[in-house]
Amino acid sequence: MDARSRPWLLPLVLSTAALPVAAGAEADNDIEQVVITATPLRESLLETAQPVTVITGDDLVPLRALSLGETLAAQPGISASYFGPQASRPVIRGLGGERVQMYEDGGEALDVSALSGDHAVTVDPLIARQIEVIRGPATLLYGNGASGGLINVLTNRVPESLPGEPLTGALELRGNSALDERAGALRLEGNSGSWAWHADGYARETDDVSIPDYAQSRRLREQLEAEGEEIDERRGTLRNSSSKTVGGALGGSFISEQALIGFAVSRLESDYGLPMEHAHEHEHEESDEDAGEPHEEGETGVRIDMAQTRYDLKAEIMEPFRGILSTRLRATFNDYEHREIEAGGEVGTRFEQDGVDARLVFDHAPLAGWRGTFGVQVRDVDFAAFGEEAFVPPSRTRNVGYFIFEERPLGPVTLELGARLEQQRITPDGITASYDDNAFSASAGALWKPADGYTLSLNVTSTRRHPTATELFANGPHLAAARFEIGNPSLAREHATTVDLGLRKGAGRWRMALSAFHSDYSRYIHAMPTGLEKDGLPVVEYVQADATLSGFEAELHPPAIQTALGTLSTRLMADYVRGKLKDGGNLPQIPPLRFGGGLELVRDRFSAGVSVIYHDEQDRVAEHELPTDSYTMVGLDIAYRAPLGERTMLLFLRGENLLDEDARRHSSPLKDIAPLPGRAVIAGVRVEL
Repeated sequence: MDARSRPWLLPLVLSTAALPVAAGAEADNDIEQVVITATPLRESLLETAQPVTVITGDDLVPLRALSLGETLAAQPGISASYFGPQASRPVIRGLGGERVQMYEDGGEALDVSALSGDHAVTVDPLIARQIEVIRGPATLLYGNGASGGLINVLTNRVPESLPGEPLTGALELRGNSALDERAGALRLEGNSGSWAWHADGYARETDDVSIPDYAQSRRLREQLEAEGEEIDERRGTLRNSSSKTVGGALGGSFISEQALIGFAVSRLESDYGLPMEHAHEHEHEESDEDAGEPHEEGETGVRIDMAQTRYDLKAEIMEPFRGILSTRLRATFNDYEHREIEAGGEVGTRFEQDGVDARLVFDHAPLAGWRGTFGVQVRDVDFAAFGEEAFVPPSRTRNVGYFIFEERPLGPVTLELGARLEQQRITPDGITASYDDNAFSASAGALWKPADGYTLSLNVTSTRRHPTATELFANGPHLAAARFEIGNPSLAREHATTVDLGLRKGAGRWRMALSAFHSDYSRYIHAMPTGLEKDGLPVVEYVQADATLSGFEAELHPPAIQTALGTLSTRLMADYVRGKLKDGGNLPQIPPLRFGGGLELVRDRFSAGVSVIYHDEQDRVAEHELPTDSYTMVGLDIAYRAPLGERTMLLFLRGENLLDEDARRHSSPLKDIAPLPGRAVIAGVRVEL
């Protein structure tokens, strides 16, 4: 079904107009109290002009998946890439990769997940206590790379406050039938005097993903049949998609009324398969004597053996000197490596990255009615790749950014102004070309409260994004994307002007919001197919062209109904994004229209809900991109919070894709060979210690 041919869809979408409200806060009907740490002044949802989603509390527990992309993919305005459930990165408003930044407790992830979709994000949702999503440019505090949005996962690994008890914690066990998942996580926290400490550990193992039908999509099978090519007849299982992950952290802080200083060290190890054997077949054709026979599980396919050691530092001083209310230091040091293991067990490619991300922020006292913050951020990343898929040369990237954000109330209207100047230098090894330039970004916003509980926001952002080392200097086979990539050292800064208009109502019987946006890009950087082939792969070259992205996110919560069985609540949602090149053609991997809703019944400690989300067909496709069929996802949630002495225990049961749909995300480069999991039952228990 094509929504453009269904006139009844428009009024339905308009009737669901609302921006995502903090899911974890909705249960308390008090979203004003949810503080967003990723905003410049650490404000609540109703105090910032930026479109923000927060997931916390019991709402986050059943949503936790193997990756941030799968955890957030059902949130309005957010989709995900999909190289299997382990390697799935969030896509915000049709933008992904380097344009969406990943942070843990305000410190950059510093992994290589933005380099390629087959590289997993190193922030595991199992240890998340709150997830913050800033949709649209978040470039003022977090650098020009966050031109599409920001994900910040809060873990409390470096404690910022003293626990109320000497020892607290939580134990969580969970499983997923479609993945045959076995997972567990343990968190312990406590304090002794002015010292607070944190410890966590987690482990997860999954088998190959169960899928409803063929691995290859109907569209791809029809194309291959028309071209006389061989069709892959495998079905029921997404081969080489299993995973094993272990991790943990230790952290501690000294906390007083005037100061805080804390440190944490964490370790993550993961081994997972990539369900994309076709991308590597040309490497094995000559040596595989049984090339005409179906491969048994485990015979082919690339696996990623990934490890990261991370060190985090936080420090804060209250009123260090006159005119400054507080100063905060946030620093992250990272040692990352992953190896791509080929079918025969040999190491095909090795990626290494050492990185530092540090931010020093000063919150100043009110000055002429303005309150605000300013600071500096330094980022230094040393990257190297060795082996047959080393399509990007070793390089060192240094960024230094200076930023300021100011806010002033003028009656019922609050003004927000911000600016950032960022210098970036990229020095590759082995070639004479380099990159060295400055980028200036600025924003202006207004927040108006026309009536109690309502906020109307307008945010205008001018963002300049530096090209990355990949976009500039790539030159080799990128087997994960099944293409030969060629960079362009002459690429200039990408410039986007984004207008975001929002209406929110966070109190009262009706709760709703609406966010509409338009981004106008000049010199938009993207990979363009050339029509040529090299090493048996299609050649793409990074080019620049003018483009636009427009759309909306919406959510509506009508008044709850009191029944004999309990309180019945309704939720309606919709989102849409349109991406196109100004000189004609569509941007690739843009999610289609999505809308639906759900019902939830709450009685005392028990809750049950059902949701239905329709994903429209996407036929506005880029060159060499196949359309994606529509599908409907039906889900069921049941939860019970049981008393356990002085503590509580949360039991949850979740059903996903109950119709067993052949669902494929258009935002995934592997959509035509890697469908989403089939019908799944997710069950778990979380005990507060």
